[in-house]
Amino acid sequence: MKKLLAVMLASVAFLVTKAHADEIQFTNGDKLTGKIVKLDGGKLGFDSKVAGTIAINWTDIATLSSDEPVTVVLDGGQVVVDKLVPGEPGSVKTAGNDQITSQTIVLANTAKLNPEPVQWHGRLLAGAEFDRGNTVGDSFDSALDAVRRSEFDRVTFAAAYSAAEAQDADEQGKHATKSRMFGSLQYDYFFEPKVYGYVNSRGDKDRIADLSLRFTAGVGAGYQWFETDTLKFNTEAGISWVSENFSNDTPDNDYVAGRIAWNLDWIAYPGLTFFQYTRWYPSLQQLSDQLVETNTGLRYKLWGSFFGAASSYLGMDVNVSVTETAPPAAVP
Repeated sequence: MKKLLAVMLASVAFLVTKAHADEIQFTNGDKLTGKIVKLDGGKLGFDSKVAGTIAINWTDIATLSSDEPVTVVLDGGQVVVDKLVPGEPGSVKTAGNDQITSQTIVLANTAKLNPEPVQWHGRLLAGAEFDRGNTVGDSFDSALDAVRRSEFDRVTFAAAYSAAEAQDADEQGKHATKSRMFGSLQYDYFFEPKVYGYVNSRGDKDRIADLSLRFTAGVGAGYQWFETDTLKFNTEAGISWVSENFSNDTPDNDYVAGRIAWNLDWIAYPGLTFFQYTRWYPSLQQLSDQLVETNTGLRYKLWGSFFGAASSYLGMDVNVSVTETAPPAAVP
């Protein structure tokens, strides 16, 4: 009797375990049970009780099933939320119910599983330096950048303020050595998973360079070459309106320009990110008008959500021979 009861309990435990597990069937015939995490960049994150969370090549999967509803995003942008049941090799079926009709999904046409919910992600950077001794001076840097990404669009916002002052030669006061701020906003709409159109605007002010305001606004198209957890790289080309106003005798300058840009974020090592952002505005009216801005550096994790950054920034306005002061690090 006790032996029969033990067998029955073991069978029930097996059935419960079986009922609460997702399953992958590989192209070579092997099977793996666990929990579907997400599909991104051709890699399926799968939580296996035996090996922990692993990354599986999507092309190595013949079909799969899930115990709970999964959010499926197809290449064309269509979103399906339902439980998955095994299909023919290279496909999967949705379970369906009284309200939803079951359908077959081709694995090769699947872009993502369980994408992150649409929400803002960003970074805030702030730093200050106070020198007392042979050199007397103060400096302050702050920067904010935030991104909201959905399956169809992306909003990117960035702003920064940087200021510094040093003691006068007569040691009776201080003078500004750096005073710069900017703000930018860009909206991208994805016509295809990698192809998007954009509209953007940006305002810059640099008191040391006598730049009262530089305003740029433009439209164009971009291509998202990579967009994974470890690598993001996109290139853009378009047309922009550039308006520059100066506080000294330099004449104000307005012109139509092309715009070529790229943005790279690469996690080279856990906790260490290399970034490179470049924008080039060649005038379409006068070749001597060339506006170039680049920001290259490293972003490194300190502890928890805290990070540090070091970067090299170059901003040049060729026509008016203005070299701008550096903004805070790690802001595109």
